[in-house]
Amino acid sequence: MSADRRTGLALIIAGVLAAVGGCAGQPDPPAPPPGAGPADQSPGNPVQQPPSEVQDQTPEEAKRDEDANALPRDGFYSAEPSGADPGTLLRAEPFRGWHLPPGMQGTRMVYESRSAEEQPVVTSGAVVTPEGEPPEGGWPVIGWAHGTSGVAPQCAPSLMKDLYYGDVLAEYVAHGYAVVATDYAGLGAGEGHEYDTMPANANDVRYSIAAAAEAVPGLGDRWVAAGHSQGGQAAWGAAKQQTADPVGELVGAVSLAPATRIDQAMPELSRTPGSAVYLPYLAYAIALQNPDFQPQDMLTDAGMQNYDRYVNDGCLPSAIALTGAATPAEYLKPEVNDNPAVQRLIEQNEYDTEPLDVPLFAVSGAQDTSVPADTVAGAADRQCGQETPVQYREYAGTHDSLVTESAEDQLQWIADRFAGQEPPDTCR
Repeated sequence: MSADRRTGLALIIAGVLAAVGGCAGQPDPPAPPPGAGPADQSPGNPVQQPPSEVQDQTPEEAKRDEDANALPRDGFYSAEPSGADPGTLLRAEPFRGWHLPPGMQGTRMVYESRSAEEQPVVTSGAVVTPEGEPPEGGWPVIGWAHGTSGVAPQCAPSLMKDLYYGDVLAEYVAHGYAVVATDYAGLGAGEGHEYDTMPANANDVRYSIAAAAEAVPGLGDRWVAAGHSQGGQAAWGAAKQQTADPVGELVGAVSLAPATRIDQAMPELSRTPGSAVYLPYLAYAIALQNPDFQPQDMLTDAGMQNYDRYVNDGCLPSAIALTGAATPAEYLKPEVNDNPAVQRLIEQNEYDTEPLDVPLFAVSGAQDTSVPADTVAGAADRQCGQETPVQYREYAGTHDSLVTESAEDQLQWIADRFAGQEPPDTCR
């Protein structure tokens, strides 16, 4: 996420939060001190950047910036599944290594979750709250699901000084929300990240809510799931999973440019320069989940050329630099969707096939070259067919700029869910 985008988004969100007012039934928190703003963007704290925002960098330059923003993966993250119920807190501690504005406090935690196959895994994450006493009923909670950061353990947002989307988190907190931000299993704590795998990532979001309630006093029971890209898929999936296995009281889900089925997205993106960046990550996740699958079953020689560097050495900025202008057509083998392991991932990521118990706000960008807008629109239409209140909006911008463009609508929608307002429904 570029520094310019972070600053602009923070300013927009700050204004919107002031306009929409406090959460229903809760007093407004004190105004942030003068100078409080998004996470520190000094040269010593470069920010992580998704594809459409990255300027030309060499892999060495990208890795240098990642290292400058990195926190040590210390013994706190060393944990094994205990066999306890998912959502059980394993450890937590106050943490001051993140660049948070004044008036906010952070806690890092490790907790039990479940894989896509419902096997025990450990997951880490961050909880950021306002300082001081919580309001009556506790702080309303936003369960944040981040976009693609990488698949190596060091790519966890809680291992970044800026928390990856730290400006967004900080502005939520500035208006009285507590933010619970999972890393996803295998990033930070745990072994092996099930990248872009909805059941696993959504589990990590939901069970982070239960763990955070144990880690940090003063959190309320009600929460909204919100996420971008990989996290947009996870937030939508969390709403789907709540029907059978509720965690807390979910009141809605915000899905920003959610990752859609690769068999639908790839044909549109096959000739788009730079869009191949995600494919080594997908091959890694499929191989992790399927012992008979090898990354080279999916990737061409060009896609395999820097595979180890993609999955081990760096995070998303490094991957973008390695990819350059490569297209999915250059990285993917023909007929890859016929591979049983690939087909299995496609089927796992169908998040629009069942009714949701909560309303959904789904967002796309007309110029998005990571998640085509019409694939998000199609998913929203299918969710409408499941008798779920859906508000769908397409904005003019890109995969990243849509977060800024939709900020006012997002935040009003979230405030209305906590206020108990009738949800808007564009299905009608």
